[in-house]
Order: sequence, then structure tokens, then C-alpha cells
Amino acid sequence: MTMKQLALDIGLATGPTLERFFAGPNEAALQHLRLAAGAGSSESTRSPVPTYLWGEPGSGKTHLLQAVRQALREQGASVGWRDAKSKYAPAFDERWSAVILDDVHLYSTSQQNVAFNWV
Repeated sequence: MTMKQLALDIGLATGPTLERFFAGPNEAALQHLRLAAGAGSSESTRSPVPTYLWGEPGSGKTHLLQAVRQALREQGASVGWRDAKSKYAPAFDERWSAVILDDVHLYSTSQQNVAFNWV
């Protein structure tokens, strides 16, 4: 019996990006986050404005936040990240160019304390 091998083009899983987000009626939010992430620009042209995203479950908030974090990392920036699933948080790092907090409405009291000390 001869064995045959079939090559499957599975590819590597990629994370969320700003380019892969379907904005629909959220185009203004997407454009704001592109500016905040300095998409295609230098750190000096990034928008330093704090941003709060809200919306229905499944509307893409986490995707957008992860995409911003990835865009900043690709520019060589260090980013603080915290979500409701994070049990332990690192100490605040002065080198972070951004702090991203996801699902803040689900934070425990101790997670809220860390978040407030970060910002």
C-alpha cells in the first residue's frame, strides 16, 4: 500500500486587526481608533485622547481593542493590557505608550483598583 500525503493550506491563525474589522455603522469609532493607534504614522501623530468604547455584546469592542494593541506593538510600542479574565496584572510600566482596559464592567474590586492605579 502506498501512502499519499495531502497538503492543506491551513495557514497560521492571525489576531484581530483594524483592517479586518467590518465597521458598518461604527466607521467613526474605527477611524478614531486608527488615529489613536497612529496607523501608518509615527508616535508623535497619534491621538492621545482617552477613548471609551461601548456597545452590544458581539459588536466588536474586544476585536478593536486587541487590534489597537497589535497595531501599537507592530510600531514597537509597549502596551499595558487588562481584561476581566486577567487574574494578575503587572505593575504599571512607565514605558507603556498606551493602557487598554477591556470589559471593565466585569472587573472585580481588586481589578478595578489596579485599573484606576494604571490610568
